[in-house]
Amino acid sequence: MPKNKVNVLKMNNLYKRFIMSTLCLLTLTGCTNQETTNKLNRNEEIHDTKEMKELSAEDQKRQEKAENIEKSIIELIEQENYLDTITHYKNSFIKNVDKKLKPTEKTIELYNIAVEKYIEKAETFNYYDYNLLSLDMENLNENVLSLINKKFPTNIEEIEAFIKNNEEEARESYANMKAENEAKEKARIIEEAKNRVYIGMTKEQVLATNWGKPNDINRTITTDHISEQWVYSAYDKYLYFEDGILVAIQD
Repeated sequence: MPKNKVNVLKMNNLYKRFIMSTLCLLTLTGCTNQETTNKLNRNEEIHDTKEMKELSAEDQKRQEKAENIEKSIIELIEQENYLDTITHYKNSFIKNVDKKLKPTEKTIELYNIAVEKYIEKAETFNYYDYNLLSLDMENLNENVLSLINKKFPTNIEEIEAFIKNNEEEARESYANMKAENEAKEKARIIEEAKNRVYIGMTKEQVLATNWGKPNDINRTITTDHISEQWVYSAYDKYLYFEDGILVAIQD
């Protein structure tokens, strides 16, 4: 074979090897880059998922808290404690430092019912009511707002005019009205407590409640202790005492 032809073949082989080496290198580099990219993407996904989980946990806690508030408001509505319902709603969602805590749709509905019932029973509309309800007018539906404005249009106009012209006196009036309402609520709670009879009370404690003296007492005396059955016809209940301590309540 001529020498020139041999040299050409060698050059062709070297060129082919160079091309193959380059292709292998590029392929290897590409695989490495892809693997690095995939790893970075996986790390970002893990980070994003962690953040989403943390955010979901916070939102879940808020949701659970909102649902618990809803349950307590349902109980207040059932007890017809409409002012307590409104106050509880305000403290939970309006005055709460956590502004991301939002009431459920059911809670807003119950809030409107409480305001409506409260206004229906109210004989006047004072500074306390105005300040209490004005905190969250946006969640009051049109029917409730219309009821307030129709029942107390003069009161509202006078309050707004007075606040505009006498802000300091208005604040003082509101503070006094708030204190008066809180005192009334405290008295109501104390009065309700007098009607409560529970296991563990002494006979003296029961007599101090609004239940008073029983209609009849059936007593059993043994060598060990004294048992008594107190009959309350008005409440249709029987109280059972063992050595002066209330141990059972029977309907």
